[in-house]
Amino acid sequence: MRREKGRPGAVAASLRSMPEACVSKLVLSAVEGGAVLFLASVLLVASASAQEVDFSGYYENTFQIDYTTETKAQLLDASKVRFEWGGVLLPDLEFAGNVNLILSLGETDRNLSPYLPDAVGEQLEALGVPDTFSLDEARLFLDNAYLTWHTGDARLRAGKQQLSWGPGYSFNPTDLFHRKNLLDPTYEKEGVVALRTDYQWGVGGELSLIGVTDERFDHPGFALRVGTHASSIRYDVAVTLHDVLDSTGMDPLTLMPYAQRRRAGGLEVSGELLGLGVWFEGNYNWMESEDDFTRFVAGFDYTLDDGTYLMAEGLYNGRSENDQPYPVDDWLTNVYHGEPVGPGWFFLGARRDLSALVLGGFYGFIAPDGSVLLNPRIDFSLSQNIDLVVFGGVTLGSNDGAFTSGLYSVIVRGTGYF
Repeated sequence: MRREKGRPGAVAASLRSMPEACVSKLVLSAVEGGAVLFLASVLLVASASAQEVDFSGYYENTFQIDYTTETKAQLLDASKVRFEWGGVLLPDLEFAGNVNLILSLGETDRNLSPYLPDAVGEQLEALGVPDTFSLDEARLFLDNAYLTWHTGDARLRAGKQQLSWGPGYSFNPTDLFHRKNLLDPTYEKEGVVALRTDYQWGVGGELSLIGVTDERFDHPGFALRVGTHASSIRYDVAVTLHDVLDSTGMDPLTLMPYAQRRRAGGLEVSGELLGLGVWFEGNYNWMESEDDFTRFVAGFDYTLDDGTYLMAEGLYNGRSENDQPYPVDDWLTNVYHGEPVGPGWFFLGARRDLSALVLGGFYGFIAPDGSVLLNPRIDFSLSQNIDLVVFGGVTLGSNDGAFTSGLYSVIVRGTGYF
């Protein structure tokens, strides 16, 4: 059982504030105040000083329907404009960044009931906790903004940037800075304010050191990754270390969110075995306020002669409770932080070109508790700069399982690049 950490305060008030505070953050809060304004100012000055600046971006509309027999149809209609720029300030100094504007065109109130078992919804109701939250009608934010300095085999990058690690597809245990959407794991993620140094050597040798902090600049953290290509066995191998402030914990008694120190040591391995591409990614986590735990994924892929790509992956999740019904705090950390519920899952996927401009895929998640998530997907390339993707999810099996049965989702996303 996890250690309990009692905290005073009103449960309902806490959870009302969680979506705004946590839904787009995983481990460390992005510094949205003065630091982001500083980064924006630096990039504007850099853009004005650069001899040449490249501009690009896209317009994107996402329409989503979530349906259950209890809540009926729940609609989401959002438009997004992404404006990117970058250039060379000095021979060894580059700058890049992008700003996102997201507008919710329809209903902004979201009901959590479709994503939770009935028993969890009843417990929240008994505690007086609302099962809805509101999305921002409009959100304008600096998604990435950084300066990059190159010198020899070293690179120094400062600003809001991507820090993704690990070869896993459905989940990355060694990535403590970003969260993934199971229905769309490869979709872009918001940057994290950090100072990062990379040094490369030989074939595949790389050392990465990352420094981060929270929005008050009083809880610094770091991450280290050392990797190389082991030529004797023809595998890429890396060791990772983290010491960060983790904000994904929630007290099981009070349902109050809290932050704790999290230290982790991880391993990444990828290569080829018997004609299959194989990978492993995992870590052991030493937690300040809950039981220590292990997480790892292992998978393989293979491409058939006709071009069909096959993939399989398994996740072991030592953080969540293993016995059904899973506790309320596990479900809430799943909704707000993307933390897995239950002991893990098995993932199977296949994709194939249906024509020169159409790519079809079908993916499935199977949990040991008997619940299933099916995820069909079709990608259309309508023209050189217009893409359309249609995908969705269907949950089957145990109503109290990790993938609560009876949810039907369809997402249509159109993107036009400029």
